[in-house]
Amino acid sequence: MSQIRDTIKNKNKVEKARKARRKNEIQTLRRKSIYKATLYDELKHIEIILQDPDINAVIITVPDANMSQFSNAIYSEDLAGYDIEQLPNESNKFYIRRKFVAF
Repeated sequence: MSQIRDTIKNKNKVEKARKARRKNEIQTLRRKSIYKATLYDELKHIEIILQDPDINAVIITVPDANMSQFSNAIYSEDLAGYDIEQLPNESNKFYIRRKFVAF
């Protein structure tokens, strides 16, 4: 009888751990998708600003809370059309320019 009780108790622990892990995964995916949607909206504004022939770069400030997500986005295809350069001596400010490909 003791083994059955221990087995059920362990099963419940495993199920709770799986539920917690799945909940964390869902929250992480939700945060990533919200950040991507916000990034796309901001890129639309930047694209409009860069259409002006007198402007060749836009300086953006990334909040410290979003730095890791922005760092991941820099190397993704979301920002592949832009040349992104960090300002000297500024940890969270970046130049964004259109990327020109020379053949």
